[in-house]
Amino acid sequence: MCGILGTVHDHEIERSPLDLRALQHRGPDAQGSQVRGSAVLGHTRLSIIDLSGGAQPMSDVNGVATIVFNGEIYNHAALRRELEAAGQRFATHSDTEVILGAYLAWGEAGFARLRGMYAFALHDRRDGRTVLARDPFGIKPLYWMHTPRALHFASEMGALLDLAGTRPALDLTSVMETLTHRYAYGEHTLYEGVRRLAPGTALVIADRLDMVRPVRFASVSEEVERHRLAGLGAPAPTSAEVEERVLDSVSHHTIADVPLGCFLSGGLDSSVVAQCLSREGGGPLRAYSVGFQGAQSEVSELPHARAVATAIGADLREIELRPADFADLAPVLSGSLNGPFADPADIAMLKLSLAAAEDVKVVLSGEGGDEAFAGYPKYAVDRHAALLGPAMGAVRGLLGRRSRLGIAANALAERDRAVRWMRWFENDAAPAGLVGALRQGGAQPGRARAWVEDRLAQYPAGWSDLQRMQVLDLESWLPNNLLSRGDYTTMQASIEQRVPMLDLALTPWAVALPDRVKLRGLRGKMPVRRAFAPHLPKQVLDRPKSGFRLPLGEWLRGDPGLRDMAHDHLLAPGASLRQWMTTAEVQDLLSPEALSSTGGAKLAWTALCLELWLGAARPQRVLA
Repeated sequence: MCGILGTVHDHEIERSPLDLRALQHRGPDAQGSQVRGSAVLGHTRLSIIDLSGGAQPMSDVNGVATIVFNGEIYNHAALRRELEAAGQRFATHSDTEVILGAYLAWGEAGFARLRGMYAFALHDRRDGRTVLARDPFGIKPLYWMHTPRALHFASEMGALLDLAGTRPALDLTSVMETLTHRYAYGEHTLYEGVRRLAPGTALVIADRLDMVRPVRFASVSEEVERHRLAGLGAPAPTSAEVEERVLDSVSHHTIADVPLGCFLSGGLDSSVVAQCLSREGGGPLRAYSVGFQGAQSEVSELPHARAVATAIGADLREIELRPADFADLAPVLSGSLNGPFADPADIAMLKLSLAAAEDVKVVLSGEGGDEAFAGYPKYAVDRHAALLGPAMGAVRGLLGRRSRLGIAANALAERDRAVRWMRWFENDAAPAGLVGALRQGGAQPGRARAWVEDRLAQYPAGWSDLQRMQVLDLESWLPNNLLSRGDYTTMQASIEQRVPMLDLALTPWAVALPDRVKLRGLRGKMPVRRAFAPHLPKQVLDRPKSGFRLPLGEWLRGDPGLRDMAHDHLLAPGASLRQWMTTAEVQDLLSPEALSSTGGAKLAWTALCLELWLGAARPQRVLA
C-alpha cells in the first residue's frame, strides 16, 4: 500500500520536482520521483512485499516502462512464472515488477489478469504514452484532472489539488448527492473537473496529451454473467465448496513480508475472515475491535467480538471510543480537502487503525461480504416491493425519514426500480433546508438517477433483480463510499486494509448464485452461514445485520468538549454553511430536543463535518 501522484505535461520536461509530503502518511518508509519524457511520476512507499527490492518508481530490466503503484497483486508469483517461461527477466521479487511484465507482454489487456487491489501509473518509453489503471472493484482510489496544459493524478484529492495548484469550484450536484445518498455517483467528485478513474479502467494518455482515452479492461458485471451462464442447471454449491472458495481468497490476501492482523466487529463477514485467518498458523491471530463504555442509548459490539475471538483463539485488542475522540479526529478526517467524512463510524475506524498500526502493517476486514452474498436486509425485503408498496406509501409519512423504518417505507413505496434502489441507502441525516438550497443553487437531482438507469440498462436480461441490486452496489456504493472511506481512514494511520470478500475469483461467483441459494425468508448470506456454522458461535451466525452504531447524541449533549466544538464551528459568524442555512436552522440542529434522537444527532454531525470540510475547500470567508 502506497501513495502515487504525478503529472503528464503537453511538452517534454527535463526536471520537475514533486512535493510528496501530502502523501507521506500513505508511504512513510520511502519516497521517490522520476521524470520520464513528458511525465513525472511520484511515489510514497509503505513496504509490504520485497522490503529491500521494491523501491519505486520502478522500471523493467530493459528500461522500457516505469511504474508507480499503490496496492497488492496476490497472484504475482504465478504470473511471474508464466512470464519467465515466455522469456521475460526480473530484477526483484516485487509484485510491482510483475505489473510491468504483464503490460509488456499483453498491453492494457494484461491488467485483467491481475488478482488484487491496485491503482497505478506507468510510462511507456516506446511511444511516450502514460497509462493510469484502477482495479475492477475500485478498492484503491485514483483521482485525476485535466487542465489546459497538463493532466494530474493522485491517490488522494488533497494531494491532487495541491499538485495542480488550484481550488476548483464545488460540484454542487455531488455535494447534494453526498448529503442525500452518502456519496456522489459515477466518476464525479465534490470538485468540478476532478474525476475518479472508473474501476476496471485504464486511462491511456498519449505523449504530450495529444489524446486521452479510457479503456475498459475488466468488468465485474461481465464476470457475474460468465459465472451465471456456467452455472445454469447446476446444483447449489455445497458448504465445502463455499468454504474452500472463501478460504482461497483469504489465503491469497495474506501474502506479505510484514505482520498482519484483522478488524473484528463481531459481524458475520469479519468473523468469517478472522476464522479463516486463524487457520494460517504462526501464533494467535491479532484482532482489533472498537466499542464504547457507559452509554445508555446504544449497545457496544464488543461482546460479539469477544465471543468470536474466544472461539477461534485470537488475541483480541479492544479499543475504547470516547467523546474526546470525536473532537480530536473529526478535524483530521473532515477538515481537509479530502473531506467530508460524515459517518460517525469513520471516527471509530480511524482510532481502530491508529491502534492496529502499533502492531501490524496489514489488516484484513469483511467489507464486501454483504454485496457478494446478499447480506443487507434490503435485498430480501425488496423482493416483496410489489406487495408491500401500497401499504408503505400509506404509512411512510407517519414513520418520517430519520429512521431505518422510514427509509425502508420510502423505498418500498416507489415503483421505479432505479429510484427505489437508490432510496435504500438514502441518508437520514441530510438537512432538508440545506438540500433545498443546493437545488436552488443549481444542483441537478436527476444526474444520479440517469447514471443508475444507464447501468441497469446494460445488465443482462437473464439477471434477477437481486443480482442487479448486488452489482449496482458493487459498482457504486462500494467504490464511491465504503471502500473510499476505508482506504482513507486506514492510510491516515499508515496501514494497509485488505478485503478478501472482494476478489474476482470469489465475488462474481457468489453474486451469480441463484436467489434461492443466497436468501431464505428475510435472511441473506445463507451459503456463508451454512459453511461456517461449525466454526463460529451461534450468536454470530444468527445475529441480524446491524450497522455500527454509536451514542453520538448522548455525547453531543453531555460532553462539554464535543458540544463546544460543534457550537463553535457551526454558530461562528463566518461559518461557511451560512450560505445555505440560516442561523435558526443551525440552532435547531444543536438543540437538546433534536440531539435526543439518533437521526437528529446524525443531522448535527453531518452539518459539523460539512462545515469542517468547507473551511478547507472554500478558504475564503463567507459572511452571514
